[in-house]
Amino acid sequence: MDESPRNVERLILSFKAKLDATLKDGTTYAADSAVWYVEALLNYSYGYATALGCTFETDSVGTTVDSNGSNGYTLTQLNDVYEYLEDKATENIPDDHYIFAIDVSLAVNGGQTTFSGVTGYARPLPVFKSTDEDDPGYWYWGDALGMCGPDMGNNIGMDAADIIEGFVNATAEYDYFTNIEYEYVNFNDYPDPNFPFTDQYLGEYRLFSYADTTGINDDFCLSPSHINYYGGQNGVIYIVKDLEPTNKEFAYCIVIPWTIVNYDIDTHSIYIFYGIPNERP
Repeated sequence: MDESPRNVERLILSFKAKLDATLKDGTTYAADSAVWYVEALLNYSYGYATALGCTFETDSVGTTVDSNGSNGYTLTQLNDVYEYLEDKATENIPDDHYIFAIDVSLAVNGGQTTFSGVTGYARPLPVFKSTDEDDPGYWYWGDALGMCGPDMGNNIGMDAADIIEGFVNATAEYDYFTNIEYEYVNFNDYPDPNFPFTDQYLGEYRLFSYADTTGINDDFCLSPSHINYYGGQNGVIYIVKDLEPTNKEFAYCIVIPWTIVNYDIDTHSIYIFYGIPNERP
């Protein structure tokens, strides 16, 4: 199969048109094609895998149809399967979550086939704006340590990397992309000649790094000013724009906190994803 994005989209929409037709044609689908089309249409219609979340839940459902052996599965059968999985996926969305992705599989048992759907639901990251009226607060650098300073003890399970990631992802103008590619950036790939902070041991880079060579690091507490810098136009957004390929746009990023043990450096690295933006129909 030619899997160029436009051809894939055309196949998905053609399948949707066949399901929507009052009179189903005589097309039948082999098992692997049946799974591909049902799963593709579900994710095209409801999945938002480019919108990153901070907690995930899954839900599993299944429905059974009569197997037709080598004759495959009819459009009528796949319409019933699709509608069942669609209804369950949308009915079971937990509060404050969205559908991240749906995985479809099938199992044949004698004269029957069970189509199963596993839906992943994500809770969106809080979108923190770098404005006085929506202050991002104080956050530990990483390790899911939560907030610090005057906000100590709040939101354990998240950290500054999540908040910076949320800042930057909020600048994406679309939520559906094809032809995705990515760039990986280490903290020391982008020094900042105008680095605005004078914190001892804080690296003068557009990505966070903190190296205390005198002993084991205390966990660094990023202030709102730090968060606004690293998540702003002179921090990660600068890198995003600098690396943007021709004819593609920023889709999303993943900011990763990690420690270089041998050098006692706490830092962030980043995966930046770009793609060709598409409007959903």
